This record gives sequence, structure tokens and C-alpha cells, in this order.
Amino acid sequence: MWKAIKRQIYVQREIYAVIAGIMLGCWVLGAAALAIAMHFIKEKAYFPLGASCALLAIGVMMLFFVFGEVVVYFNVELSMGSSRKEFFVSYLVMTLLAVVEIFALTAVLCTAEEALNRVQSAGGEMIKLLPELIRIGVPIVVLLVIVAGLVGALFLYFGRPVLVAAWIAWMFLCIGVPRIHDAAEETPGSFWGRIGNAVGRLIGGIPGYLQWGLFVALCAAGIAGTWAILRRQQASV
Repeated sequence: MWKAIKRQIYVQREIYAVIAGIMLGCWVLGAAALAIAMHFIKEKAYFPLGASCALLAIGVMMLFFVFGEVVVYFNVELSMGSSRKEFFVSYLVMTLLAVVEIFALTAVLCTAEEALNRVQSAGGEMIKLLPELIRIGVPIVVLLVIVAGLVGALFLYFGRPVLVAAWIAWMFLCIGVPRIHDAAEETPGSFWGRIGNAVGRLIGGIPGYLQWGLFVALCAAGIAGTWAILRRQQASV
């Protein structure tokens, strides 16, 4: 087992440098844009644009990374003599390390952006992003990463139709959900506004401990589903 984990880390060690490079590059662009905006536009509070851009960019990249890791390295590891269980555990370890790196870098970049704001002395406070990352960001990223692994396993089993379904779901999340949210606030009496408000009341009515229980259950179901598919999947090489 440990041999398979070390092999995956060695083969994919560049991904950790890529994660750091993408996050740092996006942070520099976002922080520079925020510094320019703060110079010309005086506000009471500013959103940490650099850290937000870095987290958003790497979150999207992780979806493709996890999907590709399952699709590609499943066949590679089995062809090198690893068992399905060894691949699955090493895949989970690789993904966990990547997620830990992402949130550690996010904490550092948030802190650096707040320090730059104090140096610039624009007269406004920087909105504290880290508490929201812990409360909302971490669960969302973890859940999306687990879903990406499940989609990869489903792709190995069913083929291209899974990509079509995943693309439709992704477009709904990126376009449909924001529009429903806007309709709930701006036109609550409309069809989509009523749906958005109903969903909001439903989620808001669930106690916090049950929300966390549902989150854990969804994560466990995603991991179990991925393993159930991979343990029966034949390697294609």
C-alpha cells in the first residue's frame, strides 16, 4: 500500500508545484487589480480579490485534476501491478494532500493581502475571508472533489455519456443556480423566484448539526460509490 502511495506522489509530484504556481499567479493578478481599484475608488470595505481569484481558479482546476487522476492513473497503476484498493487509497491520499495545500496557501495569501491593504492605507477594511472559507469554502471544495472522482469512475464504466451529463450539471451550477438566486431576491413572485425561496427556506430550516451530517453522508456516499465502481472496473491497458 505504502509503495503505491509513494509511487503516485513521485509520479505526480509536479502537481503540487502547479497548484502553487496557479494560485500565486492568480493572486498577483487579483491583488494588483484590487490595489488599482483601491487607489481610485474609496470604500469602507474591500473584498480580498487576489485570494478569491486564486481559490476560484484552483477549485476549477482541481475538478479536472481529480477527474483525470482517476481516468488516467487507474489504468497506469493497475498496469504497474497495483491492486484496485492500493490505487484507490493512494488516490485519496494524493487528493487530500492537494486540498490541504490549497487551503494552506489560501490562508497565507489572505493574510498577505490583508497586510498589503494595511500598507496601502486606503482607508477601508479588508473583508475577512478565512472564516467563510472554513465554514463554507472547505465543505464545497471537498464535496466537488469527491464528485469529480465519482464522475471519473463513472466515465471509466459508462464512457462519453457521463461527460455530457456532467457538462449539463456544471452549466446548471454556473448559470442556472445564480439566476435562481437572483430571481429569489429580485422577483420573488416569479416561477424561479418561488423555487429559489422554497429551496432557501428548506435549507435554512435544517439545523446546523443536520447540515453537517448530510454533508458527511454525501461525502461518504460519493467515496463509497467511486470505490464500488473501481473495484469492478477492468484496466484498459
